[in-house]
Amino acid sequence: MNILLIARTCPVPANDGEKLRVFHLLKVMARSHRVTLVCRVMHAQEARAIDSLRELGVEVVGVSVPPPASHLERLRWVWPFLWSRHPISLCTVLFPAIREELRRLVASRHFDVVQVEHSSLAVYLDDLALPSTTARVVTMHNIDYIRNERVIQNSPWGLRRIYHQLNQMRFRRWELDAVRRFDRAMMMSDVDADILRRDVPDIPIDVVPNGVDCAALQHRLPVGPGPHGERALVFVASMDSEANQDGALYFLDQVLPLIRARRQGVTVWLVGRQPPEMLRARHDGREVFVTGQVDSVEPYYRQAEVAIVPLRSGGGTRLKILEAMALGVPVVSTTVGAEGIELETGRHALLADSPEAFAAAIERLLGDADLQHGISLAARQQAQERYDWAGIGRIQDEVHRLALASRAADTTRISRTQ
Repeated sequence: MNILLIARTCPVPANDGEKLRVFHLLKVMARSHRVTLVCRVMHAQEARAIDSLRELGVEVVGVSVPPPASHLERLRWVWPFLWSRHPISLCTVLFPAIREELRRLVASRHFDVVQVEHSSLAVYLDDLALPSTTARVVTMHNIDYIRNERVIQNSPWGLRRIYHQLNQMRFRRWELDAVRRFDRAMMMSDVDADILRRDVPDIPIDVVPNGVDCAALQHRLPVGPGPHGERALVFVASMDSEANQDGALYFLDQVLPLIRARRQGVTVWLVGRQPPEMLRARHDGREVFVTGQVDSVEPYYRQAEVAIVPLRSGGGTRLKILEAMALGVPVVSTTVGAEGIELETGRHALLADSPEAFAAAIERLLGDADLQHGISLAARQQAQERYDWAGIGRIQDEVHRLALASRAADTTRISRTQ
């Protein structure tokens, strides 16, 4: 197949969940298909890393669109969308230079499948003269109107909450209409698939879960206390995400004091790119460590006894949980944090939704080496059998085949009636 893939950002360096998914599935697709990737390039680091994709056999059209350099420039991005029919948040994905590159590509060659890596990028279909034989597939990394509702519920009153409320006034209807433009929609989980089937019953919905590269992540049993008796907890996440920021602050403010009332020597590592000042200020270098972007998250997992996912909002499936499972680090997560992953609590991970239950789950793991080892082994096996990228790539290939078959059937039916 000749596949055009449109992504929100450059998938290398693969340092967040969405980038990891796009990168690994590009690797799988490029083994059997001709793949052209069109993506925004925000930083010099991304521009330098693009060659690693080309070495995999992917044609890359990277369009440089740096982040806004000031509040005034950010306002210039937002302003036109206050008066348009589009949701405000599309100001962060709709760029004229990308639109022109897509028009050029579609005019110069035929693509069997166009795959859009986020519902918001459906806006680019407005300007593409795609032939009737080209299948259209969308990857829903989240259902954004669900994620937006959760963010609003967990946000204090202020400009950020007002922004999300204004955006949500248009977003739900816009996103559902956008999904109807595709032949098939790929969801991360059965939970999200059931929601979308309820709201868009006329579009085929497929579950193509997130995954993990088990071959690259060597399993190890939990490490136990550190050299000075410290018990390390790690939260690996992109700290520029509002959902992750909320989860980190929720844990530090409401869960960690309960743990420290029972046990001393617990350290917390918040590992991920672009933590805001409100998180950086919590770094004390003794009990709370805020790292910012790191070259590899694996060393931080390997020093930790427990991986925590204290999320109260968001959507999709968290690759951070799958990484921890593959590495053998026991996970304590909220139900929202573990959505979409086939987990049996007490066997593959521990799930807890209140501060008291979350603290008790961590205490249970820290006090029971046999439970740590049992979860470590069962979680690794689940990651290998259910979530390895090679198997997920085969599922995605089948979605493409079904979308093409549907297009061919529609074309045949139309030609017979003319």
